[in-house]
Amino acid sequence: MVNHPNRGWRKRWTVDLESCTATHRDGWIFRFTLDEEDGAAWDGKCISQPVPLPPDFARIAHRIAREAGEIYRETLRKRH
Repeated sequence: MVNHPNRGWRKRWTVDLESCTATHRDGWIFRFTLDEEDGAAWDGKCISQPVPLPPDFARIAHRIAREAGEIYRETLRKRH
């Protein structure tokens, strides 16, 4: 799907592996920590979101969280 409206989503993210964060250009920031029980899995937590929240927050939040996890995981793979 060349014309899909979300095809360039990776360009909207910046990952900082030193601070374990993924930052979206709209103001979303997720921090990732290594799961203590599993040792191989990463847990992500939203530590900042756009202010004011977008009117369609409920619809967007799920997609943004998924993207944050995907881009962080992709960046970790490229590093190793």
